[in-house]
Amino acid sequence: MNKKIMIPITLLCAFGLVACNGSSNKNEKIAADAVFYNGHVITMDGNRTTGTSLAVKDGKIVGIDVPVSNYSDSEVELIDLKNNTIVPGFIDAHGHFAMVAQSINFANLSPSPVGTSDSIPLLVQTMQEFWKDKELAEDQWLVGTGYDDSLLAEKTHPTRYDLDQVSTEIPIVIVHVSFHLAVVNSKALELLEIDETTEDPAGGKIVRIEGTNTPNGVLEETAMYLAMEGLNSAPQTPENTINAFNMAQDYYASFGITTIQDGAASPESIRLYEAMGNKDVLFLDVAAYPTWDAYTMLGIEGYKTSQEYANHFRIAGVKMILDGSPQGKTAFMTQPYLNPPIGESNDYVGYASLTKSFLEQKLRGYLDSGTQFIIHTNGDASVDLLLDALDDISLESDNFELIRPVSIHSQTTRDDQLERMVGYNMIPSFFSAHTFFWGDWHIDEVFGIERAERISPTRSASNLGIQYTTHNDSPVVDPDIIRLMYNTVNRRTRSGKTLGNDQKATPYEALKSVTINAAYQYFEEDLKGSLEVGKIADLVILSDNPLTVSPDKINEIEVLSTYKNGINVYLK
Repeated sequence: MNKKIMIPITLLCAFGLVACNGSSNKNEKIAADAVFYNGHVITMDGNRTTGTSLAVKDGKIVGIDVPVSNYSDSEVELIDLKNNTIVPGFIDAHGHFAMVAQSINFANLSPSPVGTSDSIPLLVQTMQEFWKDKELAEDQWLVGTGYDDSLLAEKTHPTRYDLDQVSTEIPIVIVHVSFHLAVVNSKALELLEIDETTEDPAGGKIVRIEGTNTPNGVLEETAMYLAMEGLNSAPQTPENTINAFNMAQDYYASFGITTIQDGAASPESIRLYEAMGNKDVLFLDVAAYPTWDAYTMLGIEGYKTSQEYANHFRIAGVKMILDGSPQGKTAFMTQPYLNPPIGESNDYVGYASLTKSFLEQKLRGYLDSGTQFIIHTNGDASVDLLLDALDDISLESDNFELIRPVSIHSQTTRDDQLERMVGYNMIPSFFSAHTFFWGDWHIDEVFGIERAERISPTRSASNLGIQYTTHNDSPVVDPDIIRLMYNTVNRRTRSGKTLGNDQKATPYEALKSVTINAAYQYFEEDLKGSLEVGKIADLVILSDNPLTVSPDKINEIEVLSTYKNGINVYLK
């Protein structure tokens, strides 16, 4: 982490146009630690206010567009923006921070441009090279993450037999890019006691060799949980853990992110965040949403949600998962998939992970206690399931304004569903990175052109006045916010197609979705998300202005610096 170096400089000539320091006296002296000047300040304050300078004192913003001569401290640090642009610190509207930290120690099986595993032989080679000559503890598994069948040359999942080429003596698990599927080798199946007689778990599937009951190594949804012990099989020391989380924080800061989400936190992760906070290890804000079962367990131990961060950490609410992923063809749909998975009928629509009665029971409790819930809903049938459950219990509560429920991913949400969301003050958080990473796959394999063009319907949401957010769902996609904005605005696929021209967002709307709208989703709009006097000085310096650069050049913008509470935590 890069610490800010304070450099005494004599105050230079006055600049700026309008005093925005909360005082009507433009000549009133203001104490400041640092003044950023000679650039473009995009405030995102709701009035499209811009400026050329910004001042910080004690981690908060104390002036925007105030002349330098108004700052009283002769030791103020003057930072020349050199015509670059300041925007609010980016807010991760949904992701899995602990998984990102954990994945640092696993083989990266992502296809290009993130990795090199573009075929099953290359995936096997990557696993072999990563784990070659590494010392393994007793009972440690070989682990890889990020493989993507939709982008493999074979257009299919690897199997136990592919992974057996890496080892038949050591258990192996590789996790799909969606984190909704995994593949294990024969040794892992043996250790897990999964064979021809093993039944599919509720909400999941053990995929079989076609025409037989023999498991082929692919585990879908809840079935993959059987193999998750492999991810935690490496010895954990406090030093290794802290190092991994520090590397992960540096990684997020390099993308301009100052607030991170752990959107399916385990009890172990919660305790770890708390311990790291107490040791001043966390320097970015982390908002955790435990899974419903983890939340129940933590409640027994006395943990509860909080609107306040303690040492950069808080439990913000609870997470529930209603279905799978569209690219993995496990999302719960109202219409059949264009091409169903192998072994499924032509009317296959995926499946729900939870029953409606169970969902109603849990949501009723969260509403009564004022606990925010974020619900994983990729397919439109899962969105129906959520909205129908709320319809059944809505007369029992008027807490929706206090809850601001979130529909996570909301990829195939229909217009009629968005209209229903408005009544519940629900925020759809769109996984709009899909337009690039899996847009062509959605057209050719998953949905067909008509439905594919409507994924992540940001324009429909804007037309209804919905304060939607967007996200990368890291580690599914790396937490590159600039690329996320580019995807939200341009909706261009890998092959160069425009996927739904009428669903494009404007650059301003895309920037709102990762700043002030994301702060609203977190109930933090009074503290973050815009650059206004009195707010926390979470800042990002960019190489160009995303609101004035050509939309097709947004992805060329670089993050030059990131500031958290006025302290420089990343410098390119």
